[in-house]
This record gives sequence, structure tokens and C-alpha cells, in this order.
Amino acid sequence: MQRYSRIWWLSILLSSVVTGGVSFVLLTLLTALPIEKVLVISALSILIGDIVLALAMEAIAPTHVKVGPGDRRLDAELPSEPAFALTDFDEFGHGQVLARGETWQARQSDDYSGRIAAGDRVQIVCREALTLIVRAWNGS
Repeated sequence: MQRYSRIWWLSILLSSVVTGGVSFVLLTLLTALPIEKVLVISALSILIGDIVLALAMEAIAPTHVKVGPGDRRLDAELPSEPAFALTDFDEFGHGQVLARGETWQARQSDDYSGRIAAGDRVQIVCREALTLIVRAWNGS
């Protein structure tokens, strides 16, 4: 599940409705608390439940690319994989690409002299820190 996607927010909304509804019904049926206190307790249970759910989703969310301490360049991780340009690359060869479902900063490889436009399929040559080095897709 992609972080902050529509599904992510719908999960939080569903959690809020269920947590708030169940806590409100149980508190009104099983206690003699005034309605104001029931609403405050229900709101707190929604807040705590949403925080716990968000943290749990972050903990189990798949991370596509891991960068370890001191890992600045790893040639074998993404090379030769296809990606798609999300933006037109500027005159300095910088832009953004979508690779493995994630948006990356990218730079054209030094051996490619053409311009990459938004929507073009590109080939990942290597990764330097958090920047992918790409060139036009050669079809192989």
C-alpha cells in the first residue's frame, strides 16, 4: 500500500468510523457517563486508534529500495530495469522518474545526449545515493 494513497486514507477513515462507533455504543450502553464524556472518550479512542494504525501501516509497508548506512552507490540493485519519466528533463539532464512504484530524482547518463520527455520509458543505468542515473530505453 503506497503511503498517503487513497487506500491508505480510506483505511484510516474506516478505522475511525469503527473505533468511534464501537466505543460510543459500548460507552452509552454499559456506563452511566454523561454524553459529553462519552464523546470525549470516543474522540480520544479514535485518535489513539488512528495513530496506532498509521504506525502499524508504516512499519509493515513494503519498502522497495533500502539505502543502508554509507550506501552511496549500488550498481546491481536497479540497473536495466525500466522506469518512466514523470517530468521533462531539464537542460542539465535532471528530472523525476517512476521506478518500482516510487518517484525518484533522476539524472541522464553522461553517454546519452538526447532529451528525455515526460512519459518516456527509460532504462536505469545505476544509482548514486538517492538519484537514479537513466538513459533512453533501448528495448533490450
